[in-house]
Amino acid sequence: MTSITHTSFYNITCKICTVIRKALVTAFVAVIAFGESAGRARAARELAAQGLYEEAKALMLEGAKKDV
Repeated sequence: MTSITHTSFYNITCKICTVIRKALVTAFVAVIAFGESAGRARAARELAAQGLYEEAKALMLEGAKKDV
């Protein structure tokens, strides 16, 4: 029967923590990116509502270039 030593147990839990940390960081970055995109769209909508179509278009295209 094999027993798990303290060191091997620690290594297993560290790997799990690393995976969880990566997932949480990725989710956090995705939420920030979504918020920025939504804010940019809302600003463009307001500009278009004021009749500033060229500025709204430039705002949305600037965001598209930034993502690439």
